Amino acid sequence: MRFPVGTTAPQDLRSCSLARPVVTYTGPRAVRDSAELFSAVAASLAPGARLLDLGCGQRDQAPVAAHYDLRYAGVDYSSPEADLLADAHALPFSDASFDHVLSYAVFEHLHNPYIGATEVARVLVPGGLFFGAVSQGEPFHESYFHHTALGVLALLNATGFTVRQMWPSYDTLHALAVMGRYPRLTRLLIEALHRFAKATPFLAPRAFLRGSKREKEIEAIHRAASVCFVAQRLHT
Repeated sequence: MRFPVGTTAPQDLRSCSLARPVVTYTGPRAVRDSAELFSAVAASLAPGARLLDLGCGQRDQAPVAAHYDLRYAGVDYSSPEADLLADAHALPFSDASFDHVLSYAVFEHLHNPYIGATEVARVLVPGGLFFGAVSQGEPFHESYFHHTALGVLALLNATGFTVRQMWPSYDTLHALAVMGRYPRLTRLLIEALHRFAKATPFLAPRAFLRGSKREKEIEAIHRAASVCFVAQRLHT
């Protein structure tokens, strides 16, 4: 493997779209709600296209793929419901086997995400889409590497992708309340603080009144518990 020295991620963040996609998906909802993710890429999902669900768990995304008439394959490291058991660091597929790859809350669980992303690029056709979500502010949950927005850009740009869009899935305070290893009362207080902060953005008057839409998007993605992304495999 070869890696670039340094990164252009801070500059790339300035030009990357951070807008939350409009939800157009009307099919069955998965356990891991992917309505925003599939809405963001719907225009590129041709009927019959091959979709790899990397880290498929219960195969909950299979009905969503069927809604778009995609050819679905679910791969997981340990789930008995997967179509195939495999390691994301060494995918058992030929080059350019899939038109698109979905990875929903998987890359924080890889001990070497650069190898995983390189494998995704290898099994994708040139121009194919890699989309999904990865932990940023979520607390530990058998995870190795959590990714900031800059981390997502640095990882994918170094492994053969260009990032087309990113947006926050949900807020870190809520993740700490739901997933954090704190006493129950502490988690309830964190959730109350999350709701208070969400309801009172005017307590930061400069940002609330004068902040541009772009500035607010950047603040939101830096606060995110999970970062959603859509990237495209380069043709070279």
